[in-house]
Amino acid sequence: MEKRHAILISFLVTLVIAGNILFFYDFSSSRENAVIVRVLDGDTVELEDGRTVRLLNINAPEKNDFFHDEAKSFLKEFENKSVQVEIKGVDKYNRALGKIYSQEYINLKIVEEGFAHVYMVEKEEMVRFKDAEKEAFENESGIWKKSEYYGCVDVEINKNEETLNILVKCDISLKGWHIKDESTKMYVFGDIISDRVILHSGKGDDKDNEVYWKIGNVWNDDKDSIFIRDQKGLLAYYDSYGY
Repeated sequence: MEKRHAILISFLVTLVIAGNILFFYDFSSSRENAVIVRVLDGDTVELEDGRTVRLLNINAPEKNDFFHDEAKSFLKEFENKSVQVEIKGVDKYNRALGKIYSQEYINLKIVEEGFAHVYMVEKEEMVRFKDAEKEAFENESGIWKKSEYYGCVDVEINKNEETLNILVKCDISLKGWHIKDESTKMYVFGDIISDRVILHSGKGDDKDNEVYWKIGNVWNDDKDSIFIRDQKGLLAYYDSYGY
């Protein structure tokens, strides 16, 4: 009987120890300390150990795009500072995909400040990132600053046929304006003489009111966003679907 009691007590002690281990397990242990030594652009940094990290859930303006310098300058505030990094994978360019934390969640903070929009957001973080983007849009922060011509164009998308039907409602020229999706694909308008324009994603010869992007498929079937900016880079139209 004493042997059975000893075995039972030993088993219970083991459970308590295991329970304490689980209870005190640091679920943030996947984060690691790091130092950002160089900011490459508004959503990519280089760490002290040589790794390049592409920030998850966001897309900031590319080099030579409007608001690129502003986005990069914001991220440079964390240059040569200690941060915590949570690596989630590697992209096709062999960059680490990650989340960066200082006193705040930097990926999210960039969206809140209006220096990036959401992009391929993880499902569990969708609500908070879209809420941050919505607030930045309403405040016209950063990339969301509106053109004086905001409301002058309307767009109907047919993602299956890869076409955008664009209606120009003001007496303006679209020359020099550009359209962009959530990624880095961009189309710049030439001379448009009609107030109704059909933009095809695929190849073809421009004629009358039909123009061609000439890059193949652009619009995702599940979710995507449409940005139209004027010659100054200010937002003239925005819409998204699937969120």
